[in-house]
Amino acid sequence: MAEQEESESDRRFNNLIAISIAFVATFMALSAIKSSNLDKSIAQTQAERIDNWAWYQAVRVREDMATYELASLQRLERNAPSPAERARLATEITAQNGEITHIRQRKDEVQTLARRSETDLSAMQPVGDQYDLSDALLSIATALLAICALARVRWLFWFSLIPAAAGLIVGACAMARIVISLGPLSAWLG
Repeated sequence: MAEQEESESDRRFNNLIAISIAFVATFMALSAIKSSNLDKSIAQTQAERIDNWAWYQAVRVREDMATYELASLQRLERNAPSPAERARLATEITAQNGEITHIRQRKDEVQTLARRSETDLSAMQPVGDQYDLSDALLSIATALLAICALARVRWLFWFSLIPAAAGLIVGACAMARIVISLGPLSAWLG
């Protein structure tokens, strides 16, 4: 009778371990999908950031060239031999000033896009770190649960729930885009 009770107790214990592993594995699978999507978004935003800053630099070069051309036109106007030549150069200077104004507006637009990409990237990276930490904690919990199933050590089951719960909380916050400050841990893992 005691042997049968022990067997029933072991069966319930093993079922509890199996259910825990299944739950953790299911959450890890869902988390992996969300993490993969976030990684793709981070890569896309990083590419946009690089493209926008490269475009900004190109527009700045264009602005510098237009400014040099304006200075050249102004020098020519000052030294023009005839009033007709001065009038023609004044028209070109006015057009060049309009071009510079347009270039500066475009430069500001591109700079705004680049800064927005940087802000978006800065907002996504901590969430990515949370997914990584969640995955690590859940992997540790799964390994402890597997050892628990083999060794049939009950205290290890309860201990394995600590990293499992922490991984679930961190992962759920990442899925909800709630940033948890990981502080030095994030720097150490990064």
